Amino acid sequence: MLRWCRIGLTSVLALAAASLFAAPASESTTRQLIVKFKDDGTTRRALPLQNRLALLADDAGTTLSYVRPMALDAHVVALDHAVPLNEARDIAAMLATNADVEYAQADRWLKPSLLPNDEFINQQTYLADGPAGISAFAAWEVTTGSSNVIVAVVDTGFRPHTGLAGRFVQGYDFVSDPAIANDGDGRDPDASDPGDWVSQADKDGALRGHDCSVANSSWHGTAVASVIGANGNDHIWTAGINWSARILPVRVLGKCGGSFSDILDGVAWAAGLAVPGVPDNTTPAQVINMSLGDDSTSPCAAAEQSVFNAALAHGVTRAIVIAAGNQSDNVANHVPANCSGIISVGATTSAGNRTAYSNFGPTLTLSAPGGQYPQLDGIYTLADSGKTTPAGDSVAISNGTSFSAPMVSGVVSLMLAVAPNLTADQVRALLISSAKPFSPLSNCSTSLCGAGIVNAQGAVQAAQALIGGVNYTDLWWFGQAYNGTGISIIEHHDVLFATWYIYAANGEGSWFVMPGGAWNATHTLFSGAMYATVGAPFDNYSPPATLLQAGTLSLQFSDKSNGTLSYVLTTGQSGAIAMTRQPFGAVVAPTHLDYSDLWWGGTAQDGWGLTLNQHYDTLVAIWYTYGLDGKPVFYFIPNGTWINGTTISGAIYATTGTPFGLPYNAVQFGIGTVGNATFSFSDASHATFTYTIDGIATQSKAVVRQAF
Repeated sequence: MLRWCRIGLTSVLALAAASLFAAPASESTTRQLIVKFKDDGTTRRALPLQNRLALLADDAGTTLSYVRPMALDAHVVALDHAVPLNEARDIAAMLATNADVEYAQADRWLKPSLLPNDEFINQQTYLADGPAGISAFAAWEVTTGSSNVIVAVVDTGFRPHTGLAGRFVQGYDFVSDPAIANDGDGRDPDASDPGDWVSQADKDGALRGHDCSVANSSWHGTAVASVIGANGNDHIWTAGINWSARILPVRVLGKCGGSFSDILDGVAWAAGLAVPGVPDNTTPAQVINMSLGDDSTSPCAAAEQSVFNAALAHGVTRAIVIAAGNQSDNVANHVPANCSGIISVGATTSAGNRTAYSNFGPTLTLSAPGGQYPQLDGIYTLADSGKTTPAGDSVAISNGTSFSAPMVSGVVSLMLAVAPNLTADQVRALLISSAKPFSPLSNCSTSLCGAGIVNAQGAVQAAQALIGGVNYTDLWWFGQAYNGTGISIIEHHDVLFATWYIYAANGEGSWFVMPGGAWNATHTLFSGAMYATVGAPFDNYSPPATLLQAGTLSLQFSDKSNGTLSYVLTTGQSGAIAMTRQPFGAVVAPTHLDYSDLWWGGTAQDGWGLTLNQHYDTLVAIWYTYGLDGKPVFYFIPNGTWINGTTISGAIYATTGTPFGLPYNAVQFGIGTVGNATFSFSDASHATFTYTIDGIATQSKAVVRQAF
């Protein structure tokens, strides 16, 4: 049996309830400009400052008011209303052309640099922004990942390490030979790693003829997963590259490795393809990592190439990332890294040289740190302390192209977090074009080590530039002129799910929903059918909701934080309202997973749902359901407190306001507590929603992230 094996050398919300409806201007807008007048050379020099400012405003045809002086004789001035940052920059550029102005620029917000507090972050030097690091720190200034991205780790399975808590989705064990599987059976839904140690008794017995060496358990799949996605900024263990992506464990390796047939079935299943005798994969992966290979030399054959082709053609998977191998040989000789369409990854040292063991050659895609000297240069990974069976959480220092590949997989997952619609060809091209060049002193060149060293910052920025990189998932509001109303947008790939919160004729909360639609050619306008629904009361689900088309809804986005909501009702009524993202929550380094998404209990609770929106550690929940009279009603849970790392509780509020279609009247806005709620998250995709409302006895519902 031809065998592939692992490739590794291992030696609160502090927000008042009402403030949800009275948020400050978005950070992407500003009212303020910084202006410095010239000291000499103008006829206006002798005039009082206020006169010079008035003349400047008159020249520019705008309104400017004085705010305060600054150091070095500069001044802060204000426009009459907040404008998008790009518009403010244009105004400042116009002012700067005035003969009385030395310089003018937009005043804007800067954010604190993100420095993770993980226990071993100082040892994870390969994450740094230097010439031989992957620039993860700089990439994290843009994104720390998205739970909408799933990365499959096709490997030895996983251990439920605390450093990866909440990150795994349901995987599968594809090891068909019980002797190799070491878990007492063949294929099954349990992808956990029981250990892959090999004893002399194994070699002399069940594994005779498998060309194995006596070895301790490697916990290889857990180590690889930790490079991709160990929880970041949680004060313990290591930091992965993506702090939110979900990990799909696909167990294909056991004692002595695994067979081609099991591995290829595992790859197909990870991509969402059907595998006989195995349940369908409900969470196919956008990224598939394979830190495995074959010591023998052979070309890529039809079986493996056809699976890789089909996986990429299926449309979900955008990258199959494969370790180049540790034979210090031409990568063209080693399956599966020599197959076409995949991304092959070699290993570099902390100095940017090729490691002594890494495979190389002109067909290699690119390189990433892989470690060479365990104490000085190794890759810190999560592991288990057991030498055979599991014994407890641990950390290990590892080396090998096994750990270079997941660095690239992690970077791809960050790219897809900001630009979820990238194609496989675009992912590959952006990785290559953004890679860091090898130093002139390096023993690497593009003919030996690929395009360069993977660059997380460059790749993420390139993804944003190519696609726009905007995901509109958030709470949006219409300003004080419509205080108390808003729209929740959840975006998955090319689809938006929008819920518009309004008030019915009696002034009580109601809602419209747009569950889908289509983009225009420039990806700036999303339009679809809008529905009004009626259903059974929230406490007594019986018949499904009745879906009634109310009209059409269009969301026109002028930039990532500003847009216009337009509607046309079946009654003939129409209108348009300016909308902006609604900032909330203290700016802190996140300590919890990001649960922003559409949640509900599936068809058993059809007709109602929850939108969770999270900024930093602040979680705002909006529950759209039906009151005791069966009419639609929405409830806010804006000021919850994290009880622990997975549980948040808070009061439930109901609001009243101006009936839809009438001129806004601030006096009609009201807010009151109607109950309390708790969300207990069992993982990134499953939770229990427990609530008491309007005196109804406490109830609980199982809720899950909704795929669409």
